[in-house]
Amino acid sequence: MACLIPARLGSKRLRHKNLLPLDGVPMLAHTIACGLNCFDEVFVCTESEVIAEVATQHGATITGLLPEELCSDLVASWRPCVAVAEQLVAAGHPVDDLVCLQPSSPLRTPAELTAAGELFRASGADFVVSVTPIDPHFFHWALEHADQGWRLAFGERYLLERPLLPSRFRPNGSIKIARLAALVRTGSFFGPSLECVETSEETSVHVATAIDLLLCEALLQARQAV
Repeated sequence: MACLIPARLGSKRLRHKNLLPLDGVPMLAHTIACGLNCFDEVFVCTESEVIAEVATQHGATITGLLPEELCSDLVASWRPCVAVAEQLVAAGHPVDDLVCLQPSSPLRTPAELTAAGELFRASGADFVVSVTPIDPHFFHWALEHADQGWRLAFGERYLLERPLLPSRFRPNGSIKIARLAALVRTGSFFGPSLECVETSEETSVHVATAIDLLLCEALLQARQAV
């Protein structure tokens, strides 16, 4: 299994977020460190010389810079991962499975990554993704505006009191594992043969804005204080 980190330079909402300092190091370094705790080698997939330099400084491997069209904000994260996996295969390194670790989830733990890998191997599934619980009341009150005016997005399906609502989970993007052939065939990490591993809200924060980064800093300080 190859451990791959898709890390582009051109983030839109939070400029150069993968390089922003978090607990004294670039945010990208936290994901590299987690990967190296579980894998002998971690590969960063990027179009940027700056990202590549930071990645190698923190122990990651760069197989070569990717074309910019594989690293835009409209390209799914699996595509640069598959591109690097195919480079590894072409170089004589067999890659049947891959794990994708997004650098925007810097608080994941090696224990969570290990648990996801164990589930992948034990289940025989083509895909494993990390998830966190959602308050099902969000679906109860979800509204949408259509030509006929405002209405409940899910009709009366969730129009129940909280104790009667079913459990729901959201993919948090922290850990995604796939069989390479199934990923190429399906075009996402959500094929029919899917298992999910639950990770906590505290370790699964997705950094999209400056507030998210501040939250990660506070959570890291609290973790270190324990």
